[in-house]
Amino acid sequence: MPRLILIESSNQVCSVALSKQGEIIQEKFIEEPNSHSVYLASFVDEVMALSGLSFNQLDGVVVSDGPGSYTGLRIGSSLAKGICFGADIPLIAVSTLRGLAGIALKEYPSVNQVISLVDARRSDAYMGIYDRELIPLVDEQFVTINSEIRIEKNNTAIIGSGANKFINELDKGKVLKCSKSALYAKDLLDEALLKWSDNSYVDLITYEPNYIKSVFVTKPKPKF
Repeated sequence: MPRLILIESSNQVCSVALSKQGEIIQEKFIEEPNSHSVYLASFVDEVMALSGLSFNQLDGVVVSDGPGSYTGLRIGSSLAKGICFGADIPLIAVSTLRGLAGIALKEYPSVNQVISLVDARRSDAYMGIYDRELIPLVDEQFVTINSEIRIEKNNTAIIGSGANKFINELDKGKVLKCSKSALYAKDLLDEALLKWSDNSYVDLITYEPNYIKSVFVTKPKPKF
């Protein structure tokens, strides 16, 4: 089993974990919005110091791939790539939406499918739908939560910041099983180990997080 450092920065939780022999042995996190630039790098240093390992003793780095916070994803991916380049180890990217779905399946193991929704502000969200084997049933996508959204509610769980925000609109019949859990670095481990066994790494030079929706940067108005 590989030694992996795991980084989650896609949403409000700032989280780092370290795994060895398939188990989480160290973890640091804080539930504070917009905190990744303050805490993420120091959390990495802390879990490494507590483990007694050096970066060169790691077998890889795992990062949440998105979608989610543009700034958080940029910070997390930059830090992860820096560690990989410095220690000459591979990078594994794990979908935020799939990671959330894995949490919901552990809470509700009897459901037929899981819908992951990450809040994208206003009435929008990033959505992924998975069966009980975590196989995607649709492509991960950007959606507007309105009357046109049709969600199959038969034995379905829903999770994510978007689920918590839109649950009243999506579940007027009160039949969806709703998880309030957030994604932490430790929740990336199961998928990361599968990707490790398949040598499913990303290219360090070209890798960018999966934003799904293009990021628009507005230019400041000229001052006269």
